[in-house]
Amino acid sequence: MLEVVLEEADPPVWYVVAGWGERADWLQNLVARPEARIVIGRQEVAVTADVLPADLGARVFAGYRRDHRLAARLLGRFIGIDLAGDLVGLATRMPVVALRGTDPSYPAGESPSIAPVLTTRAETRATYDRIARYYEPLEGYWERPARRQGIAALGPLPGERILEIGSGPGSALAELARDVHPGGQVVGLDLSSAMCRAARRRLEAIDALGPAAVTQGDAAALPFATNAFDACFMSFTLELFDTPLIPVVLAEVHRVVRPGGRVAVVALSGVGPDTWMRRAYGWGHVKLPRLLDCRPIHTEASLGEAGFAVVTSARRKLWGLPIDVVVAARAS
Repeated sequence: MLEVVLEEADPPVWYVVAGWGERADWLQNLVARPEARIVIGRQEVAVTADVLPADLGARVFAGYRRDHRLAARLLGRFIGIDLAGDLVGLATRMPVVALRGTDPSYPAGESPSIAPVLTTRAETRATYDRIARYYEPLEGYWERPARRQGIAALGPLPGERILEIGSGPGSALAELARDVHPGGQVVGLDLSSAMCRAARRRLEAIDALGPAAVTQGDAAALPFATNAFDACFMSFTLELFDTPLIPVVLAEVHRVVRPGGRVAVVALSGVGPDTWMRRAYGWGHVKLPRLLDCRPIHTEASLGEAGFAVVTSARRKLWGLPIDVVVAARAS
């Protein structure tokens, strides 16, 4: 019987911890034969086990600590570990194992092509300037679960410097600022000046301007130095760029994220069968391009082509539309 410390959906991944370290019999069995079957509740699932490197295991511990603060404190005292201390060292002594299941919801099939973006950058800026005041209660509420899953998958650590592209009114920036404290910094970038002002107000309200800053700019030409950040976060942003610009944006991300750093992308997914909901959304994107300005993209493939190696990938749904939550690392 193992506790699931983090769960991802579509495709399902369950993260468990070897509390007795590498000596645990079940862990040695999975290392020898990664293919296994597990029981979750009343459901039996075929999985492949993957022992995470210590740095990735540390991010799982960090996510557990952030999402279950009381349980993490009590559990730490009970078993004599410090979840506020050296998480990389903890993940070395207590390996984290990813149990990756199959994805029956998305059978193999030809993925639909990526639709073009039908608005100019100037039109996009003007739209978000107009809706900045209302964005969080209207759209931000629905995006919040996927956004938080993306932050948890990224696993921000204290002392890290993190860039958010498309920071909007600053909801994710505020969460990231708390995660990298003490010693870290978050920087938000948005095309809309009104969104930047809203983000600054939010950060001022939580007293986060020390480790946080907001810059107006275009992700296709990031105004930051090479290797300036440990990680980058994008939530419902990459799909706003027209198809020829996506590799340009990701090349800029590759430039400003240090070697070994990582990027987390939450985006409408263009992978899998072309469902009626996706077709309906595509129709709306064509007919009402300023209202439905983004469209599904091939997140993992785009990251791979930009020189990133996918570390974790999950899928969830929003109004019946599949959402990719992908974390990838810059190898060099």
